[in-house]
Amino acid sequence: MKLSPYVLTFSTLIAAGALALGYGLNARFLGALFFVALGLLWLVAQRYRWLPVASLGLLGLTIGAVLGALYGVKGGWLLVGITTALVAWDLHHFVQHVQASENLENLRALERAHLWRLGGVVGVGLLLSTLALTIRLTLRFSVILILVLVAFFGLSRLVRYLRRESD
Repeated sequence: MKLSPYVLTFSTLIAAGALALGYGLNARFLGALFFVALGLLWLVAQRYRWLPVASLGLLGLTIGAVLGALYGVKGGWLLVGITTALVAWDLHHFVQHVQASENLENLRALERAHLWRLGGVVGVGLLLSTLALTIRLTLRFSVILILVLVAFFGLSRLVRYLRRESD
């Protein structure tokens, strides 16, 4: 396993840095300092394999993104921050799990498959989120309700399909 720890470190830096930069550009310097400190704490936790800090880091960055939306921080910074925080959280758990079970024969293939799936999910998520932030539509409630139901059933079918494929 060679690539995952590097992607983990990079995504942690991007997550904390994006939120810190977003808050800093919005003249919320105390918030920016908090995210720098949180990012450094998360990096230290990765080094010493402290598993609970990943969830606390994700929680802190998520709360920071929600508060940033309330404080008027630009949505792009928040989107990049929360997306890369999710990547860091996922990879933190993946690396810990793989390091705990060293008997895996196809470790590189497992890592490659995990990173490809994660990259696909992040790419589609960023694309859809960017579209949601940039495109403004005015729809009637009934149309919105139908779209939500179609999305719900489509996502549930996709999850069932992916679960069947992974077994």
